[in-house]
Amino acid sequence: MVHWYTGDHFEALRIVKERWPDKELWFSEGCVEYSRFDGMTPLEKAEMYAHDILGNLNGGVSGSIDWNLLLDAKGGPNHVGNFCEAPVMTTEDNAGFTVQSEYYYIGQFSRFIRPGAVRLGSSVWSGSLEVTAFENRDGSRAAVILNRTEKEAAVSVTEDAQSGWNFVVAPHSIVTLRWR
Repeated sequence: MVHWYTGDHFEALRIVKERWPDKELWFSEGCVEYSRFDGMTPLEKAEMYAHDILGNLNGGVSGSIDWNLLLDAKGGPNHVGNFCEAPVMTTEDNAGFTVQSEYYYIGQFSRFIRPGAVRLGSSVWSGSLEVTAFENRDGSRAAVILNRTEKEAAVSVTEDAQSGWNFVVAPHSIVTLRWR
């Protein structure tokens, strides 16, 4: 089990996975603590989630369990008073829900990368993009691409270095390409 509280240690995950390839690594705790991430925009919070999931998956993590997928409007309950934002929050009157940007960014992974999927090799030629790619058990493939920069980025996806897809990823966006 790994958490995100000490920064990006994706290389360490990769080393652990190489050393013990038969063991599963799981991300089990990360949340947007009000005390730590106060002042971040909703987009910055969503990009933080996606960056971490991408790095974890590329480092060999088998899956993620969000610390708090649903919290009340105040960011609790919490036994130590460390209130957080969750991907889904109840409204003040507890009669409804507010869906945060993080929810949709997490969905780019959970909707298209299915349990039992195998990670494919992927690379980027620019520091402006982050990517991971998987083949699902049904043979479908998915590549999740994150652009956290202020500029659009050209993307070329290919499996055989001859054919594929070329497109542009908008600034501050996440996209998923799915194919068979």
